[in-house]
Amino acid sequence: MSKRTSTNQSSAQESSTRYPYRKTPRSSNATVADRAAFLFLFAILGLSLLGSGLDAQQNMKNLGTRGFEISMEMTPTSDGNYVTVGPVTRPPNMPPGFDIYLNKITPVGNLIWSRQIAGFGTQGNRNSFPLSITETYDAAGNSTGYAVTGAIFPAFSNSQHPIFVATTDTNGFPTGYSSYGGFDFLVNAGVMSGVGVQIIQTPQGELAICGSVFLDDFVGQIPFILVVQNDLSLRFLRLYHDSRYVTPFAAQVASHFADIEAVGQTSASGVVIPDGFVVVGTTGKLGDPFTEIVVMRTDIDGNPLMVGLYGPQQFPSRGTALTVTSAGNLEVAGLVIDPTGAPPSTIVLNLDTLTGFQFDLDLYQGFLTIGDIREITNGEFILSGRNPYAPDAALMRIKFNGNLIFARGYGGSHAEIFTDVHEMPTGDLYASGATTTWCRGPVDEYLVRTQADGLISGCVEYNLNIDHFTDNYPERGTEMYVIDLPEVVAEVYDLIDPQTLVDLICPTPIIVWPIPWDWFVRGDFNRDLVVNVADVVGTLDRLFGGGAASVPEEAADANSDGNNDLADAIYTLNYLFNAGTAPLAPFDAPGPDPSNTQGNILTMEGLLQYLQGNLTGTTGIQAIDLGY
Repeated sequence: MSKRTSTNQSSAQESSTRYPYRKTPRSSNATVADRAAFLFLFAILGLSLLGSGLDAQQNMKNLGTRGFEISMEMTPTSDGNYVTVGPVTRPPNMPPGFDIYLNKITPVGNLIWSRQIAGFGTQGNRNSFPLSITETYDAAGNSTGYAVTGAIFPAFSNSQHPIFVATTDTNGFPTGYSSYGGFDFLVNAGVMSGVGVQIIQTPQGELAICGSVFLDDFVGQIPFILVVQNDLSLRFLRLYHDSRYVTPFAAQVASHFADIEAVGQTSASGVVIPDGFVVVGTTGKLGDPFTEIVVMRTDIDGNPLMVGLYGPQQFPSRGTALTVTSAGNLEVAGLVIDPTGAPPSTIVLNLDTLTGFQFDLDLYQGFLTIGDIREITNGEFILSGRNPYAPDAALMRIKFNGNLIFARGYGGSHAEIFTDVHEMPTGDLYASGATTTWCRGPVDEYLVRTQADGLISGCVEYNLNIDHFTDNYPERGTEMYVIDLPEVVAEVYDLIDPQTLVDLICPTPIIVWPIPWDWFVRGDFNRDLVVNVADVVGTLDRLFGGGAASVPEEAADANSDGNNDLADAIYTLNYLFNAGTAPLAPFDAPGPDPSNTQGNILTMEGLLQYLQGNLTGTTGIQAIDLGY
């Protein structure tokens, strides 16, 4: 795009009518003008720093790079902060793919550190798609760092060991990265792809992971439990074939584990159930749309002790999360799929930990659960997800008896989701997920802090329309055939600087209306479609006062050198007052950056298409319980 000049007077007059910030260049002494610009700049700098400092109530933020990132899980840390994990795209100067993205943040969303860990295999670069994180501890209870799980998607061909576990120290620097898989001798098929969905550290100090794998030629999707030592050596990787769908030399199983918890020894009526695990997920027959929620309890070696099936018997349901309650029962969350094509409903079950007996079943139409279910104050439960009728993130809080306390939606003009939520020591709620409304790139992490009732002081949220009713679908049973996979491979990894920034959205909102977030007028820092001294003040406040960035960041790049720095403020002042050159396009009218190739994601469907279009061999990723 050419620079603006004063040679076309009619064009200049027309543009100045539509955009009154345009100035006609005038001659001046360059030395005097530059000196005046600098004096003016420092005067404005002094004013911009008066009274600066961010509000303690930082309620909504976006966090990310100029690429794509989602917070798939957030975990509280032992020092009172939080760590998020999810995928992030690689910088443009590297081979395309997804890496592990870790961010440690304070309770008000300030960034402590940000890490991007890339994986490499014998066949070249890999897509590491992380989904879950847990803090790790030594025998004395001291924090040793973090462990992450997810899926590996090779750049060139299928993998026999697609489930990964990566470890870091307490500052997020990687210490290990291994992948797991092997050959399923029950059906004479190797692992083709898979995904580790949830990771925890057990009371014994080991790491336990659950998820599912796809076998060669899609002969089955089989759930697994993986247990490794802290040095990532394999203790066991066990597959669980629903016996109803297994025939000799064939597995017509389409099952998946979505969450795992460690449980201690329990007893009833003289029957003792040892320490072990409880998992929740989905089971069904390959090619059959009907699925059921499955809950399985095992011993510490993964041997099944109890397997229960739950949900309606006439249309599909999916198990997505569970927690062991303070009363010793299981609270299980999932989805019931409407056969008419209407959005799914959230289902919440209360089960006996020992026998799997179902005490209560509640259904909630109008809320779509995506993340975990967590017990909070007074034995109540909080769930994260989204509004099934609009592309907004959502939270739902319920009593122990299933009665609704609140369900609220949060978001901007495009698409948001919550994948996790925690209760803070103050009683506030802290949720994380993704936004496509306020971004540095196509998608950013979304951080929202609410009051205990889901309200946000000074920010927009709204009540969801929830239909809540109870039902009684009796529990059933099945058996599991167990197969061990033996392979473990130590992967090569590298650390990349992700250049993460955090922007405050509310209560000082970033204005995106009436144009898409990635459209802008160059030099228009505050997004009011007028280039003036206020934009210089915004630039200085960002650089020296901790202020929010422009939306998008390219708008602040007045001199088009690819950086947001003091030179942009000087450039704008020279343009406004010293006959300097006008900023490059987009300037005469709002528009996208000519160099931007990533585009703007406006809908939830667009977000899904982006995910699916940027992963190679991603059939396994469809098993991730995002509620789509």
